[in-house]
Amino acid sequence: MAVCIYPQSVEINVRSHTPIYLQLAQGLREMIRAGELPQGHEFPGEFAMAKQYGVGREAVRKALAVLRQEGIVATKKGEASYVRVQPERNELPVGRRTRVWFRQTTPEERIEMGLDEGVGLAVVEVEGEEPRLIPSDEVVIVGE
Repeated sequence: MAVCIYPQSVEINVRSHTPIYLQLAQGLREMIRAGELPQGHEFPGEFAMAKQYGVGREAVRKALAVLRQEGIVATKKGEASYVRVQPERNELPVGRRTRVWFRQTTPEERIEMGLDEGVGLAVVEVEGEEPRLIPSDEVVIVGE
């Protein structure tokens, strides 16, 4: 993964009633969705980002935590945070005997399934079968 140095395109308004970390998270989210921050690219370190955006390191840390919880950003222990690569989605045909509901993962499930923080689970229940757990970012539900 290559480190991206990002343009100062996140506007922070210190007079806003919206906390600074949420403003930063929103700006980064918009840049990611616009493709300005491509999948797989690393963010600079917290100190560099804090200096670049004129905010405190804690605001950077909280902004990245918000984006991790949304499944947009991932962080591996001891490594930089990066824009999460979105997996290919597979179609899941759902018929009359199938129920699908969604929930968050437990820490144990995240480890066991190798999932990033913020990735939920689709619980697929077909009448007469054991429920299946599928990462929610890997499935598109379609009617039969």
